[in-house]
Formats: sequence, C-alpha cells, structure tokens
Amino acid sequence: MTRYDREMDAITELAERLAQRIRRSVAVDDTDLRLLGSSTHFGDADPLRLTSLANRRIEGPVREATFAAGFPHWRSPRRGRALGIEGHEYDRMAFPLRSRYGPLGVMWVILRGEDELSDEEMALCVSAAHEMERVLAWQHQDGLESALEVEALLFALLSDAEQDRASAARDLTDLGYFENADEVTALAVVGAEPWPARTADERAEVLRRSLRQAVQPQWDRSAAFAVAEDHAFLLVGGRGAAARTDCARAAERAAARVAPLDAGLAEGLRFGVGSAVPLAEASRSYDHARTAARIAVDRGRPVAFWDEHPLETLVEAAVRSRIDASLVPELVRETVESQPEELLRTVACFLEQAGSVARTSDLLHLHRTTVYYRLRLFEKETGLSLDDGGDRFLLQLWLAVRGRVGPPPGR
Repeated sequence: MTRYDREMDAITELAERLAQRIRRSVAVDDTDLRLLGSSTHFGDADPLRLTSLANRRIEGPVREATFAAGFPHWRSPRRGRALGIEGHEYDRMAFPLRSRYGPLGVMWVILRGEDELSDEEMALCVSAAHEMERVLAWQHQDGLESALEVEALLFALLSDAEQDRASAARDLTDLGYFENADEVTALAVVGAEPWPARTADERAEVLRRSLRQAVQPQWDRSAAFAVAEDHAFLLVGGRGAAARTDCARAAERAAARVAPLDAGLAEGLRFGVGSAVPLAEASRSYDHARTAARIAVDRGRPVAFWDEHPLETLVEAAVRSRIDASLVPELVRETVESQPEELLRTVACFLEQAGSVARTSDLLHLHRTTVYYRLRLFEKETGLSLDDGGDRFLLQLWLAVRGRVGPPPGR
C-alpha cells in the first residue's frame, strides 16, 4: 500500500466520522487540490464535488480561483461562496490543514443555501481538522525531514572548506542523488526588486512547493533544490547543452507553478543558469548562476545564461558588488543617467549588436530612422561618440554596472 493509499484510508475514516455527526458532506484535498478522502453524501454534493470524486482532483476555473484566493496560506476556517462555475453551486466551509513545515491540505464542508455551522458543529470540525493534520504530518514527516537533509547538504556544497564540499558530495551520492551524473549545473532563482509583500517563510514555502513540482518526477534524483531567505537554487545533473536545456525547462516549469500560488512573485522571478561542473565543485556553478540571475534582473529577462554574457560576468568578477556613487564620473552618473530610458535602451541594444542599426531596429521593433534619430540625439545630449571605441566601452561598462551604484557604505 502506498503512502497516498494510507492517507486516503485514514482521512476518509475521519471525514466519514465527522460527516455522520454534522450531517453534511466532508471532503479533504491536499495542497495540489488532489482528493485525499471524502464522506458519504447527504444530498448536498454539487456537480463539482462529484466530478472531483471521479477525477480525484479539482481542475479548471474553480482550481484557478482557489489558488488565486491563496488557499495554501489560509490559517483559519473561512466560508467560500459558490462560484457558479463548472458546477460549483454550494458554499463550502474551508478548514486549512497545516503542520509546522507548512500547508498539508484543506478540509471542505459543503453548505447549502444560508446553512450555517453551529458553535458545536464548528468545534467538531476544528477537532477533526486537527486529527487530520496529525495523520498527514506523520505521513509526511519522513519525506520532509529527508528534503530538509538534502537542502542542508546542498548548502554544505557551497562551503568555503574543500573538505566540507567533498563530504557533502559523497553524502548526496550515498542518498542516490546525481549518482549517474558526471556533472551538475546550477539554476539560481531570485526575485526582481521589490519582492511581493510576503514574509520570507511564505516565499520559501511557495518556492519549495513549486520547485518540487518542477523537478518531479521528470528528474527524480538527478536534480535537487534548496531555498534560502532571499533566493533559491537548483542543481541538475547532466552535461553541456542538455543540462542548459534542462535548467531552462526547470525555470519555465517553476515559474508556471508559482503563478497560481502567487502571481506577483511569479512575475518578478528571474533565473540564472551557471556552468556544468563536477558535483564537488557545485559552488562554482552556483556563483555563475547567481551572476546570471543578477544579469536577468538588470535586463528584465526571465532567464540568463552565465556563458552568454562575458562582459557582465567579467565586470562581476572585477567590480565590487556595491559602487559608491561619489566615485563614479559625473559624465555617466549625471549626464548619461539623465537621458530618457528609451534612449538608454536603444544605445544598449546598439552596442550589444556591435553597432548594427539593422539588428537594433529588428530587436526593438523600431523603424531604422527612429534608431538613427535616437542615437544621434543621445550623442548630442551627452557629448559622447558612438563611433569612438573608448566612448563605446565606457558606455557598455556603465550600462553593465549602473544597477550597483548607491550611497557610500554606512550612509
């Protein structure tokens, strides 16, 4: 019998016991709105519940609406009104099920019309929900502890001590991770500032769940992830182009799975892909991935690859992470920065395309005459020449580091 089957049996028994006492239908879903257990009906099952019983999960607009309401973050009982779509005809009283690690699921009690639960019935439901939490937490404890152990080992791979990195690599291999992979590639996950108004724990909870869904079951133990307070990272086993493709796919899948849970967080996510390295050298790929993620943030792109941005990565290696604005020449700090953003974007694209107006025009979807006009206007306003090698290098360097400029330390 699988863990899912054991959960189904225990939860169904608890749901049935509660339903018989309050004379209303009870159903329990996990955090993916997959059915864990349900009770006898009392003539109060609407078409949606009957469909979910058959399909074992809630799908379609009702699912989207439930995630949009943030149900994984619910912490107290609430009444959900009938949506009137896809057979969602009756109100439901929702009782969130949680452990100290995060959400476990939700218990639904069907309410018809203006039906209300009495104080005694509410107490029975809350008590049943607590029992279900204990069952689910017990079933999930081994898996959660194993996942946290893997996260700890991944962070150990980033240690400054070579001995710690080697030991973590051996332990991961002993657990079955990356045993068939000669190399791993890091994928860093960061948020474009500002992060949505959630606590660090809530963001971590969303990222863990989404990354878990993004890597399972496709990669099984050839991939693993860890979540920190302000970022997350994923290691994928594989070589060269295949690893790059897998990382890009993982980024796309993770963003897609964050969206129903937190649309604001999903919109701001940026991903950076590092280099392929031996497992014991994963910290190098991690550093590359973090650099690529910052490039993705600076350029407003969803994903950036470390090896595709040699100028920015060289700057990252050579320049301090925060630049004192008072040390920056006024020519760029004031004159260049005072130009409209559309001029700066045009100049940046022109420089990236090695001075090709045609390619700049195509990439920015502008008429060539418009590109020429913006470039000449920029030269007139700044006194810099886009035909001069020194001026072009100055501009490329500034455009690569401008996001790091701030007040001197301590101010």
